[in-house]
Amino acid sequence: MAHSFIQSFDSEYDAFLYYAKTYPESCTLLIDTYSTLKSGIKNAIKVAKDYLEPNGYRLKGVRIDSGDMAYLSKKVRKELDASGLEDCQIVVSNSLDEYVITSLIHQQGARIDSFGVGENLICSKNSPVFGGVYKLVAIEKDGKIIPKIKISDNVEKVTNPGLKKLYRIIDKETNMAQADLMALWDEELDESKDLTIYHPMSRWKYKVIPAGSYILKELLVPIFIRGEQVYEEPTLDEIRAYCAEQLEYIWEEIKRFEYPQEYYVDLTEKLLTLKLEMLNEYK
Repeated sequence: MAHSFIQSFDSEYDAFLYYAKTYPESCTLLIDTYSTLKSGIKNAIKVAKDYLEPNGYRLKGVRIDSGDMAYLSKKVRKELDASGLEDCQIVVSNSLDEYVITSLIHQQGARIDSFGVGENLICSKNSPVFGGVYKLVAIEKDGKIIPKIKISDNVEKVTNPGLKKLYRIIDKETNMAQADLMALWDEELDESKDLTIYHPMSRWKYKVIPAGSYILKELLVPIFIRGEQVYEEPTLDEIRAYCAEQLEYIWEEIKRFEYPQEYYVDLTEKLLTLKLEMLNEYK
């Protein structure tokens, strides 16, 4: 629902009623076109009582797109609850980012159920151009996989050659992720043995994880095999649940906004050796 849609009607109530009749099962109304508290929330509740509830529907949500989100959400929640609309959700939008959302939830006590993030999700304010590239890491020739590498003066742009597997290393004691690990596609890793993981560019920067103290979770799954899709596409709810589950493996020190701890993505010795050999070859 857009403000222009509401403005095209003779009254806010008429716009809400028309929208409710069009989308009775998923009706979320934008309540800040004129005045969130003086008219928007009142007309939303009136439409819920005049049309939705008599016809067996519920008002799913109201959206606030301007003003003091914390203050308005508290006032709107109070009016909704007083009208028997405890299940009606409050959605907010308007130039939101992770810092604003964190402040609203943890510092200002806002009564908000979901956030509509637009412009700050599409691109970063300090880097408004998003560059997306892909690099060739291997080719198949005469039935053999031949690794390829892209070299650059910028270390972070040097690619990791060859077909690969990707693992998440889970510590058995804490059930938290220690790092992600890239391995060559034909490597077999054994959890009953010590695991040595290496920095992507430096053999001397490594860590040994003791045998039996970790679990390897393979992250890559096939999507196409010989041109045929073998992947069952998950629903949005399943995608969201999976993301939330994976975040539970990440330490809070890594997820914090201010000065987060680095999360490591390391290489096996075999992959690092291949990379360094190819770098030396092209010197």
